[in-house]
Amino acid sequence: MGSTIVQRLDRMHAPQTLALLGELRLSLFGVQSPRLHAALVADAVSGAIECRVAADADRVVGVVLAAPASYWRSALLRHWGLAWECALARVRATTHAGTGRAEPLPADTRSALSAGTPSRTWAAPGDAWRIILVGTAADARGRGIAARLYRSLMAERSLVARIAKDNTPSIRLHRSLGWRLYADGPVVLAVYERARQAA
Repeated sequence: MGSTIVQRLDRMHAPQTLALLGELRLSLFGVQSPRLHAALVADAVSGAIECRVAADADRVVGVVLAAPASYWRSALLRHWGLAWECALARVRATTHAGTGRAEPLPADTRSALSAGTPSRTWAAPGDAWRIILVGTAADARGRGIAARLYRSLMAERSLVARIAKDNTPSIRLHRSLGWRLYADGPVVLAVYERARQAA
């Protein structure tokens, strides 16, 4: 872990980051495609969204992506091909929508949840940025890379994330870093409030 450097995404690491997003099978809006991954990397390099990478020598082994709520209002307008893919995915999802019941929260997830109402939600995050993804290459897991990536973002802003309720490792990671967890329909909402500095 000593040789792993966490930094903002730059052009030099963009191709490797793109490859890692493919390896991690990043999906948004029902779309998992090279076009989606390329749009996110391009927007990160331009500064429209935040991307931190963990690099071992010349290889990217971890990535965290976050965006302000305002990003989503314009992202699909900037990326027309991606907007088309999202529209098709939505039609397919509507056509194949199931009527099954939601699965209950696993017991270990239930025990990790905070009581009360969250200070922020996914729909109303305030000035918190939404986490798009935090992920680590398969052969680099268990080294604390995701925690280091998160800490680099947490030092600068409040954050919200949505976690699959059966994703125990992610729930454990968020809880260990001081995020508050709440039941949110089919997912778990994770909220991190950055402490305000005294003036």
